[in-house]
Amino acid sequence: MVRQLLVIEDGHEYEEFAQLFLADAFEIRAAHSAAEALSALEQDEADALLVDLRFDRAPADTLVGDLDEMSRRRFGGDRHRALRHLMDQQGTLILGALRAAGHDARAVFVHDFPPQRLTNLCRLYGDVRAVSGFDAAALREALGAESA
Repeated sequence: MVRQLLVIEDGHEYEEFAQLFLADAFEIRAAHSAAEALSALEQDEADALLVDLRFDRAPADTLVGDLDEMSRRRFGGDRHRALRHLMDQQGTLILGALRAAGHDARAVFVHDFPPQRLTNLCRLYGDVRAVSGFDAAALREALGAESA
């Protein structure tokens, strides 16, 4: 049985990397928003998620999070700063939405999180891993891929 990897990003770089270096271990699908990711997982559950943290190219209306509330609560009414925050943290917000919908596949970020932040993400969202760069071997290990 072929394992399923859902790549969640606002561009195509992660998907292209996965197709080049992970296609022997996974069937790869892509989603470019929380709505697309939820739809993809409703159709066919994934064994692992490769998640982009920043969605700075995504249209604002596709982002998860309440911009008005974020603006008032954390940024003194500054909608621009609140939007930037939602974009910068979109991957974790999407992961939260996926977890809330009952999807618990391992999630891997390509980001150098400080240890405490990664611990907090694990506490909030379960099986979360991170690699500091696009290193195929490190990603394969983090995703639980069998060696090729």
